[in-house]
Amino acid sequence: MTRPGGASLSKYKRFWLLALLSLAGYVALSLWFPLRPNFNYSPSPDIRSLAPSLVESAAYGILLCLLFIIYWLAYRYVKGRGTGLPWSVILITAAAFCLPLIFTFPVNATDAYRYFLRGRISIVHALSPFSTTVADLSDEPYASLAGEWASETSPYGPIWETAAAGITFVTADNLWLGLLAFKIFAASCFLTAGAIIWLSSVGVPGPRRSALLLLWAWNPSLLLIFAMDGHNDAFMLLWLLVGWWLITRDKPQWGMIVMLLAPLVKPIGLLPLPFFFISIWQQYTNGKKRLRFLLTTVVAAVVLVGVAFSPFGSPISLAQRLISEAGSGGGFTPMAWLILEGRNQGTNLSIQWATRLGSLLLIFLAIWLLWRTWRGRSPLRTAADIFAGYIMQAFRFRIWYAAWPFPWLLLDQGSKNENDILSKARLVTGITFLLTSQLSVLIYGQIRTELLASSQLRAHRIGILFTFLLPVLAGLAAAFYNARLRDRQKEK
Repeated sequence: MTRPGGASLSKYKRFWLLALLSLAGYVALSLWFPLRPNFNYSPSPDIRSLAPSLVESAAYGILLCLLFIIYWLAYRYVKGRGTGLPWSVILITAAAFCLPLIFTFPVNATDAYRYFLRGRISIVHALSPFSTTVADLSDEPYASLAGEWASETSPYGPIWETAAAGITFVTADNLWLGLLAFKIFAASCFLTAGAIIWLSSVGVPGPRRSALLLLWAWNPSLLLIFAMDGHNDAFMLLWLLVGWWLITRDKPQWGMIVMLLAPLVKPIGLLPLPFFFISIWQQYTNGKKRLRFLLTTVVAAVVLVGVAFSPFGSPISLAQRLISEAGSGGGFTPMAWLILEGRNQGTNLSIQWATRLGSLLLIFLAIWLLWRTWRGRSPLRTAADIFAGYIMQAFRFRIWYAAWPFPWLLLDQGSKNENDILSKARLVTGITFLLTSQLSVLIYGQIRTELLASSQLRAHRIGILFTFLLPVLAGLAAAFYNARLRDRQKEK
């Protein structure tokens, strides 16, 4: 039996062994944290309640690290082959990994419950999730599963709420099927995004192209975020990636229009759009074409916003919700650590001060990146940077944020020379950040309660350095190693 490239599947013995080992790890997670027995409890369990002891949390961390080791070995194997591995084989194995994770309880994020509940607000109660909260519904049988967000309206865009309403309509009043449907939808978007990354990498040599696809499709953190947790970020990223693919197919106007759908799924998708717009704008040397591109994009944006919000009312309520969230709560971030350290030293730093400082820093970064993009810097690299900048200044951090920069780091790696040291270092940083963000839940969970006397300050001192600094150090180490390797090759 043969596949594209003339290679026989029987020759991929090491690849299949690594695939089976990975599958075994994900099956172990599904058996350890099964969805069925735990899906209808209030409050919903999490990693701290399902793996409460230090021994169990250490076992979870070790399993995750082993999955990353297998992932890296598979990458090295695929990259080192003389011919590229078929894209279908990589995505089929990734789909196999998704299957047990779909039946695994979302131990690190129970947002799928909120998707289902807000879908019910639209379908069952015929109200808008942008103006109605779960707490407003006295007759909602699943209200107790809304958790801390029971009194909050939707923070997502109207395209997502429309999709959530459709999924909830199909699954009716069945919470079990509803959770499965949302997880299957997110996993499908994740796998489709992998196919788009492959299609966008035309011109990259076969083995390297296959290796880049594997870095996406086999990544344990992404599999946990999208298949196990069922997070809707995959849907948002998919629109951005499809837009980029259209741009690479010499359809920049259509690409820009498709990208406009991303913030209508999740508003954070707005961040990279100005940089892609500038990149396309500069491709046009004719003033009339530039004006046509500008006007078409503006009109498309107005029409899409109007149509998407038409079933829900004004977008103002969503804007108010996002502003309110940005200045409240917080945790697990450098800004939150700064406030805790200040208070420990007797300085009462306010949340408003921290959020304003973070916003100011992000604005400065955006202006600098706009200037660099205007000067010809790749929008792929800038997209990764603006997402990373937002994560660093945000007062709230959630582990799925680490997925936002990653596809752009992969595509940027594919657009550069294989020996580009900076691009490699950035990619190593992104992969390490995906790992440390997943492991951070143990620091703020079992380690904080069992070893740090439940101290948030101590947990931040360890957690922030581990989660945010370690990836940077890993990237610097990769840059140093590759620079030394290049120098040795030159000496020969």
